Amino acid sequence: MNTEKVESYQAKYYHFGLNKIVGRLMHEVGKPTYPNRFDFSDDRVIKKIIAYITGGGSVKGEMKHLGEKVLASNQPRLFFALIGTSDIVAHMKGAKGLHKLLKIVDRELVRIREEHLKKFKEPLVITLVSDHGNTLKSGKIINVKKILKKNNFNLTKKLKGPNDVIYHSSGILSVANFFIRDTRKIELARTLATQPWSDVVVTFDREKDVFLVISQKGTLTFEYHDEKNEFRIINLVGADPLGLVPHLPLGKWIPQSQVLEASVKTGYPDSLMRIQTGLTQRRVNHPASVIVSLKKGNESGSKFMKFLSILKGRSGTHGALAAFESIGIISSTDYEFPEWVPAREVHKLIEGYDFGKRFEAMTLIWTGNGNCKMRFGQPLLDIPDIASVQFIIQIFDHQRHRFSRSYDLYKMKISSRRIQSSSLGNPRFFDVLLPKTPKHGVLFQLQARVLDVNSRVVAKLKTRRLTIMRYKGYSKLPIKKIFNPPKKYLAWY
Repeated sequence: MNTEKVESYQAKYYHFGLNKIVGRLMHEVGKPTYPNRFDFSDDRVIKKIIAYITGGGSVKGEMKHLGEKVLASNQPRLFFALIGTSDIVAHMKGAKGLHKLLKIVDRELVRIREEHLKKFKEPLVITLVSDHGNTLKSGKIINVKKILKKNNFNLTKKLKGPNDVIYHSSGILSVANFFIRDTRKIELARTLATQPWSDVVVTFDREKDVFLVISQKGTLTFEYHDEKNEFRIINLVGADPLGLVPHLPLGKWIPQSQVLEASVKTGYPDSLMRIQTGLTQRRVNHPASVIVSLKKGNESGSKFMKFLSILKGRSGTHGALAAFESIGIISSTDYEFPEWVPAREVHKLIEGYDFGKRFEAMTLIWTGNGNCKMRFGQPLLDIPDIASVQFIIQIFDHQRHRFSRSYDLYKMKISSRRIQSSSLGNPRFFDVLLPKTPKHGVLFQLQARVLDVNSRVVAKLKTRRLTIMRYKGYSKLPIKKIFNPPKKYLAWY
């Protein structure tokens, strides 16, 4: 959900300042790592334990509770929900169990849509997003003690000397995190890369400010320019561990958008960005020193989670760089999306909301002085490569319960000044004067296509509802202060 920086990858983790593992036993099941921004999510420990014991049988009650929450509002609004049972079922029951669960979820969503239409006389738009994939294959828990001891590393609970290593996992994952002081960090990474269960090992060289990607094939070194959001592959010894070099030139700074496009052609999507965010403090306060992406069929695990898996078994996991456990889905009843969307960009494409302002409406339409104006907000301007926007407006037919045929197609160019001003850190918007003047109070839907300078479509968006309102006076930003109508007239995507 593009939330703020988190403490670590998991709720139970190694704390650099305290030099110890923090978090209690039940953190491994109950407490989420991320700040909870959902309108609905059940993170209770007892609920998750029941889900593990029943193999996901609690999802019916979870969906019923979700429906009650959605329909409890006195007006339609943007609503975010997390169905955490799906992850548990994927871990324990695999593809068959997940398919069974999704059928239950689908039936309940159909029911919620029907009840929503009856109550609000408006269609409910549903967008589903998953944050990762799954190996869907039970693996063998790796044993790191032997290789560490052989190479004079000490597996400990606190870092006291250059040979001490902390290895901790709060679940059963396809990734292994190691903590060590910088003195022997790169040596540890190269040692772990020799193991048969190791696919790709990554670490960050603080002294040279470069990232190392090491495998049994070879070593790739790259650097990242934070301000420009660009990568540069600076060295390759042996074969390319990530398969990027055939698609990206060595020694040149390349925008992240091009790196992403090249990476989806390999077996490691969005690899460079995921590596640099995972190894630095840009997104986590306590990143691992060395991260091992395990080969399929191998897993790292905690004793507690292994105990739970004995009760009901396990099927697969996730966490590594490989595509099959990295790629999630984004699907909607109404919206269309680009073929590939980085997880960090999803929040910009689902709707025109701004997470920093708690999902405030950022696109408005109103009438005044015989004119009709539309205001596009910052999220639209944040879409990469935006140069112009095409959009159509549809009016809602309450008798047929659907939106009517489109109004004329509008197209406008966006000045580079508006796009580049994002670096100032202030909310941005731009207004459009519509040639047609519909009546206020009418419910509209907006469909938009975002184009680059070559008129190629880089994003497709569709609003859920827009209410035409009367102009009530203008004031300075933020946008929520521009209008003073009753709340029921506010336009939510």
